[in-house]
Amino acid sequence: MAAKKIEAGLYEYKGYCIENMKDRAGAGYTLWNIAKIPTGGDVYDAYEAEDAANTLNEAKWFIDNIYLKEDK
Repeated sequence: MAAKKIEAGLYEYKGYCIENMKDRAGAGYTLWNIAKIPTGGDVYDAYEAEDAANTLNEAKWFIDNIYLKEDK
């Protein structure tokens, strides 16, 4: 499943927000914050990041293989 691009550097994937902090927050290097979107929330809202990854694909891997498995 592909991440849904919301706008430059912001994606939604299986109930999580993935945000490129270099593009969107001026970080000195690329890192992708991962935050769960609360029920009834909006991907555009800011949420406390649960973790960060080096690439968008790595962020998706974390969601698939760690977060979603913990929720079961």
